[in-house]
Amino acid sequence: MKNKINYFMNNIEEYVSILLFSSLIILCFLQILFRFVFNFSLSWTEELSRYVFIALVYISASLAVIRGAHVRVEVIDNYIKGANKRILDTIIDLSFAIFMIYIGYYGIEITIETLDVEQTTPALGWSSGWVYAVVPFSFYLIALRLIQRAYLRLTNKLDESNISVGCD
Repeated sequence: MKNKINYFMNNIEEYVSILLFSSLIILCFLQILFRFVFNFSLSWTEELSRYVFIALVYISASLAVIRGAHVRVEVIDNYIKGANKRILDTIIDLSFAIFMIYIGYYGIEITIETLDVEQTTPALGWSSGWVYAVVPFSFYLIALRLIQRAYLRLTNKLDESNISVGCD
């Protein structure tokens, strides 16, 4: 049971990304169907698909961190090998995590300010603060995954053989 929970928590971004992408496809299909077949436009599908797409991008950024698929400059990587490379990669991950925490903090401030003014979305009538909340949530999730990678790298538990680096 513990292994199943562990597996689920380690892959939650993938499950959420699949769910968001599937719902994005369904929403776009509904919009096309109603607009061109029934000659009637659903305003809420366009707005909801925009919010789903934004959430998909931010959550998938965390998935990219897990897979080591973020864009990086590899000039230094070609010259540094072994333990020094491991230390440099750990410093880069921790620096990136600190930046994500910093941006997440200001994302929370913007979310709270938006919740205070009770601004709502045009078609759905949702509080805009909850829509903005995906930014700090995902940035803290990215920071958590970066710290997790740094820990696994320092304890020699990070499997870097399946990490995608460069273009194939």
